[in-house]
Amino acid sequence: MAVDTALVGISEGLADLADKVRASVVQVHAGNRGIGSGIVWNVGAPNASGETEATIITNAHVVMAARGSTLMVQPIGSNEELAATLTAVDPSRDLAALKVTGKNFTAAEIGDSAALRVGELVIAVGNPWGRVGAMVAGVVAARAPVDLEEEAKHADPIAPEGSREETPRRGRWRGRRLETEVIQADIRLYPGNSGGPLADAQGRVVGVNSMVVGGLGFAIPSRAVRQFLAETQRNTQVYLGVQVLTTPVSQAQRDRIGISSETAALIMGVEAGSPADAAGVLVGDILLAVGSHEITDAASLARVMRRLDTPQGEPLTLKLARAGQPIELTLTPELRAAA
Repeated sequence: MAVDTALVGISEGLADLADKVRASVVQVHAGNRGIGSGIVWNVGAPNASGETEATIITNAHVVMAARGSTLMVQPIGSNEELAATLTAVDPSRDLAALKVTGKNFTAAEIGDSAALRVGELVIAVGNPWGRVGAMVAGVVAARAPVDLEEEAKHADPIAPEGSREETPRRGRWRGRRLETEVIQADIRLYPGNSGGPLADAQGRVVGVNSMVVGGLGFAIPSRAVRQFLAETQRNTQVYLGVQVLTTPVSQAQRDRIGISSETAALIMGVEAGSPADAAGVLVGDILLAVGSHEITDAASLARVMRRLDTPQGEPLTLKLARAGQPIELTLTPELRAAA
């Protein structure tokens, strides 16, 4: 029987691709709640002992599963477990960053998720059901924001065999919306894949595997990770000087002020002498948008303020509703030390 050399070449190419990606994957031990995956995103210069500090990217739901327990990182192929420090977490994008110090870390090659095309080959590497460094392949199905109204399940960290945590936990994302576009891939993810890489055919990491919805694997794009990391390094934050409270909005009110959200951010306080005070913002106003960013509740305002990058002295437009009528005010925000 003749050997199909083209098929052999594809097979060997996929195996080589898996090896390349696997070199930058770690296990994340979330206390006694099992194993998730992580990506060695970048590696610093070695110290006098030859150790380097590495930034590990994983999912927020992986580190939150630790419930206060010590987080440990174990490089694939190593028996050494290293204590990790949680440096940033953002449940709205299901991302978390860890710092760990050790030897022989290999940083992943990071790709541009915006360049992905529907139908493009992608692979996922992780630790499903404790099978360390396992790989699955598929294709990009879509790239879009997602409302998680149908039943969703995380590729959760696995628990010890025989425990009640062996199956993916369902339904926790119903009615929520990730604050980012996601990569939807026709690829099977299982417990233990969470936090692992989604990589393209060149082995470049283009996403962080997060969950399964409707049979598709969902991954947080690499561009969202870059933004997340940039925010953690900022030492200033835009300051307006308002305190808000999430309040329900009736259908009649929504129709009158032209919004679709069932909740809004009601201004409960304006700090004297603040940018908002100088611009004429009043207690009782409803904050609808900051610049081009829609505000639907207190949490969305906090997220926008954390991510907003406005140069010192540059004016910013606020969209508000006052006495049932939409208005716009222009203020000059201050930059203050980030919390």
